Amino acid sequence: MSAWRITRGDLQFTVKDVAELKLMAVGGKIHSGDLVQPPGTTEWLYATEVQELNGLIRERVSDAAADLDKRIRRARTMRAVVVLLALGVFGSAAWAIWFLRDAIESSDAPPPLIGDHPDALEPLEAITVEYATLLSKPDARSEPVGEVQKDRIVKLIRKLGDYYEVELEGGQTGWVGWLQVIPAYLFSQELTDQYDPLFNPQRYLELANYVWSPRDEPGKPETLTDMMFTLVNPTDYGMADVLMHLDFFDGANAKVGQIDYAVGRLVPPRGDLYLEGIEIDMNWTEDSRCEAKILSARALLPAEFQKARVEEERRLKEEEAQKQGQPG
Repeated sequence: MSAWRITRGDLQFTVKDVAELKLMAVGGKIHSGDLVQPPGTTEWLYATEVQELNGLIRERVSDAAADLDKRIRRARTMRAVVVLLALGVFGSAAWAIWFLRDAIESSDAPPPLIGDHPDALEPLEAITVEYATLLSKPDARSEPVGEVQKDRIVKLIRKLGDYYEVELEGGQTGWVGWLQVIPAYLFSQELTDQYDPLFNPQRYLELANYVWSPRDEPGKPETLTDMMFTLVNPTDYGMADVLMHLDFFDGANAKVGQIDYAVGRLVPPRGDLYLEGIEIDMNWTEDSRCEAKILSARALLPAEFQKARVEEERRLKEEEAQKQGQPG
């Protein structure tokens, strides 16, 4: 096995060989604070300690990051230390350690990063920590539509996968990688509780009570299985476009199949959604089991959710009428 494992905060990924590892380092995708596990070992090293990466790791330090570091150290923001290190969201632990080191060494206290003063950032603003190409879609292969320099303040619109949609000062919008910005709301536990579910809804949706019922059909060689489950939404945002991943295992714990399942219903805020009768084409036995997880979702603001709910109710009525053979 020649795979290398890399950890950054709560983010983990694998590269297949040393050539790919070096290519990522040259491209700036491996950071000095990342932990690397060489193949065939159980030891974790900092990227700067990996011999194969000597001379290839570039420090991702910007003037904005340095300014944040000074302001936070002078402000003695121990609360921010606890918040960012405990959260681990967006793989921010490594950044937090760098930003907040020596936080209590100075008693000079300039205005905090967020709050009620002219220089404060708004909760949904972010600082770019490196130059970024503004993309037309949340995909590295999409067409560039502009650029944004480091140390700039951008407005966060939404997040899909590993990309934020942002708005620049002049009103231009586009997508940048999540590692290229630092959201201001992360510097307050109260604001994190409020806004993180908006940008990372899949972290908060819970899958409960999923069960499986085999259904034999005469004349068919395979066994169909009906899936039933409940999606629980503990946040204040309605959820749409939920995508689940299902892995199936036999009695010997061998993987026998997998599917991605798109949930075609809305999940209400502070509520749940029960779904049943979802047909899975696989051979199910008493010893079989399934592991399910939420891959992605889209959080909706109250006005968006109400509009989507009206449309969903109209669609469901039309579908029911078609089943009953009635005009829509």
